[in-house]
Amino acid sequence: MITKVMVCFDGSDHAVSALLNAADLAQKYQAALDVATVMHIDMNAIAVGGSAVMIPIHEEEAKANAEAILENAAKLVQEAGYAAPSVHVLRGTPAEAILEHARLTNADMIVAGRRGYGTLRGMLVGSVSQKLIAHATCPVLIT
Repeated sequence: MITKVMVCFDGSDHAVSALLNAADLAQKYQAALDVATVMHIDMNAIAVGGSAVMIPIHEEEAKANAEAILENAAKLVQEAGYAAPSVHVLRGTPAEAILEHARLTNADMIVAGRRGYGTLRGMLVGSVSQKLIAHATCPVLIT
């Protein structure tokens, strides 16, 4: 039974499609809708002796951007006639942060948009959607 649908949202066209599909599924199953975005934090490396230390820069700006993205997601869901979702700002690499959040919140399904990575890049590093499909402990819907 599906009681919680988690959707990954970054504001892209594919993410909007995933968001509305997730909201529709949540409504049909009378499930909670959980919207998450992973904030992008720029890092600066500083040499310390023989190693480098990574220092986050513009962290407050990244958090504000992530919160604006989630505010937009909630607005889109409600304008489409669905119940307000819960929203979460995640930290880390996208796939790992999403998988961890889904596990910790007991998501029954993850919905994500497909991204248009080029073939070479997708073969070398893999896309977020590929990683979600490969490692999620619940069903994953890619829209």
